Amino acid sequence: MKQTLSTNAPILDDYGYPTRPDSRRRLRKIGISLSRSIVLALFTGLMHLIGILLVLSTARQRKQQQPLTPHTFHPRRILVIRVDLIGDLVMSLTALHALHQSYPDAEIDLLGLPSSVAIVREDPEISHIFSYDPNVWRRPQALLSMKNWREGWQLYRRLRARRYDLAISLYGNVAALLAVLSRATRRVGYRRESYVGFMTDGIAGQHWQPRDHKHEVDYCLELAQAAGATVTPADRVPHLFVGPKARHEIDQMIQNAGLLAERPLVVCHVSSNNGQSKRWPVSYWATLIDRLIQERAAQVILTGAPGDLALIQQVMSRMRNQPLNFAGKTNLTQLAALMQRADLVISGDSGPMHIAEAVDAPLIAIHGPTDPALSGPVSPAVVVLRSDIWCSPCYNAKGPADCRFYTTQCMKDITPARVFESASTQLKNRARFSQGRDDHE
Repeated sequence: MKQTLSTNAPILDDYGYPTRPDSRRRLRKIGISLSRSIVLALFTGLMHLIGILLVLSTARQRKQQQPLTPHTFHPRRILVIRVDLIGDLVMSLTALHALHQSYPDAEIDLLGLPSSVAIVREDPEISHIFSYDPNVWRRPQALLSMKNWREGWQLYRRLRARRYDLAISLYGNVAALLAVLSRATRRVGYRRESYVGFMTDGIAGQHWQPRDHKHEVDYCLELAQAAGATVTPADRVPHLFVGPKARHEIDQMIQNAGLLAERPLVVCHVSSNNGQSKRWPVSYWATLIDRLIQERAAQVILTGAPGDLALIQQVMSRMRNQPLNFAGKTNLTQLAALMQRADLVISGDSGPMHIAEAVDAPLIAIHGPTDPALSGPVSPAVVVLRSDIWCSPCYNAKGPADCRFYTTQCMKDITPARVFESASTQLKNRARFSQGRDDHE
């Protein structure tokens, strides 16, 4: 049985993975890629020219710069820029918190995507949060939209009014451009992810260089160090603040759903962005959740955005027992509180997977095309499951994480029985921990 979500969406197989595209789809993909490459080359040339002019106009000031250390540099305001998906933003919190420790008197602001920044709105270490989506400029017709120009101008004025002493471009040339537009006196970022002259304190390299084999949090912390922060091994694990309001709201939702405190609560996130091959098979999820409910007496909650409802319905339609479906019913802070409350979270490589780690939830992370050593959980307490077939991991961060062979065998090899066994062990350990804590109290 084959299925498709829309006329432009790829056809999916019974596992929920894209099938091999026909010749028309392949030609369309090649054409789009070629046109984007041409536009990007022209834009890059223009940005390099602007950067050269910027260097010439600020040459004297750059020669007089003091080293970026807490002893010689005393910023009043710092801007951290990460306009990526939720998981990337959560991992970037390692850099933000290291900066806060080294510059405790500075106000630290964050600029991120509107869909991502809500997860950190209650973080007491962040003074101001700015949201902006630069992806609105990806289409040529965007240049004709007055709304786009107006929002861009408003962001420029708001950033300029903050008078930043330091801006850190955590990833990508878009963040580098935003750092320049912030008018920050000092700008830190990877030179190869920027344009000539955009960074006043650029450092060598860029993200995801194959020979580095470096985790995303280490790239972020390296930039924090370049900005003067002191980094310790403990800083590698992201930590996400969950406020009392979100915890109370989740407690109310759980109470209204009639869940029992004596039965284990398992949260399953079946979806993932940036590539359907990052998702575990639909039928596997159904089998696993049925077993958790029947054999472990688990109370299972499915999470996701409103756009994940169709995928979740595919999972539930294959099940004998019905879990609770919280998709579209929680905001990001409530999702973090739910995962913090859970006895176990099970997820593929996704933003919620990183949220679960950052709130110290017991976590099983299922990986296929992506390499957990580069972008997976870093906490030793997290259980990472993956197969060791020759082509996995294959993701290179240059496009969606979809299988080039259209089989996604790396995910199919991780069986429901294997995940169930790991989940059972985690739940038993959790029960022992809770019992021991109750006895101690």
